Amino acid sequence: MTAAAIGFAGCTDSENGNGNGNGNGNGNGDTGAGTVVDADPLGSPVDSSGVSWDDLGDLEGELTVYSGRTPDQIDLVFEALENEYDGLTINRDYDDNDVQVNQLIQEGEATPADVFYSQDPGALNAVHDEGLVQQLPGDVVDAVPQSYRDPDGLWTGVSGRVRSVLYNSDRLEETPFDSWDELPNDIYSYAEDDRFEGIIATRPNSGTFRGFIQSMVELEGEETTRQWVRDFMDQDPQLFTSGSSHAEAINRGGDDDPIIGLGNSYYGARIVNEDPDAPLRVTFTQGDPGALFSVAGVAATQSVDDPELVAEFIRHLVAIEGQEFMMEDNGEFPVIDGVDYVGPLPGPDELDSPTFDLSAFDMELQGARELLEDEGMLPV
Repeated sequence: MTAAAIGFAGCTDSENGNGNGNGNGNGNGDTGAGTVVDADPLGSPVDSSGVSWDDLGDLEGELTVYSGRTPDQIDLVFEALENEYDGLTINRDYDDNDVQVNQLIQEGEATPADVFYSQDPGALNAVHDEGLVQQLPGDVVDAVPQSYRDPDGLWTGVSGRVRSVLYNSDRLEETPFDSWDELPNDIYSYAEDDRFEGIIATRPNSGTFRGFIQSMVELEGEETTRQWVRDFMDQDPQLFTSGSSHAEAINRGGDDDPIIGLGNSYYGARIVNEDPDAPLRVTFTQGDPGALFSVAGVAATQSVDDPELVAEFIRHLVAIEGQEFMMEDNGEFPVIDGVDYVGPLPGPDELDSPTFDLSAFDMELQGARELLEDEGMLPV
């Protein structure tokens, strides 16, 4: 689906240990690992076949998560963990990815955040480039395919999604199409074909849309990407500021609602999961940025207070129950090979996503936003 990144560089060693028992992970102290990568599993290690929460160590203590994802996307996972472990408290700080990245940069070593939970790889790469994150445990890194994580193990994807085409199957007669089978399988036609004028929509202010734009720049070049944005804006699209509202409007089917939209597949999957009779349908382009498979992921900051707790918390996210929560409650895809996708959409192996290394976004985090602003798609 996505290109494999260069292999994991391995765990950091502890040759600089002074053996003074100071508990910093370099000596023989009894206060636990000094870094997340050195935090041995409190129960079973995770692996690519899938490990249950029952086999992992208990989570006890307090940790702080800076989240670029919204509460409706991930809070159920946090609640489930707090219900599972009476001694666990997860402090949540929710805001846009850009805000969280800037806050982490400004706070530096003084940040209270233990974990950054990002909507997309671009923000994870940004905090990586600033030297704000540390290596994850080897078992976590090895459990996740190379194409879904940083090659050096400094962040990992914990759930996947695919860019998609959403449409209301009850409204064919309101379109110039004779059949929904006529929907193009290339993303460029949705900007160039005038049959979409006035009936299409998207949400351009999200990190995942910028990731889509970044991937188009990487794969097709900046001028082709700018032309796509210009052509799409000529379609007089409705522009939304919420992915949920975007999908709900397509599904609602009112006179003023869009009929077709470009968005993340999981918004459609969530609607169909809740109402199997919903008119919303999801289809995919083939082999281009319009079908980009991407991940939401996590990184451990350099200011972790309890490395063992953070390591075990991340193990729970990639364990079977953590993966199933993201499928069942958020319509996303698992990133662990041993956890089968169960849902209303084709599985990742059935899709034709472009070959793309998610750790290779080399466009500045703000670059895609600036491109969209230049071409009039932002601000909404």
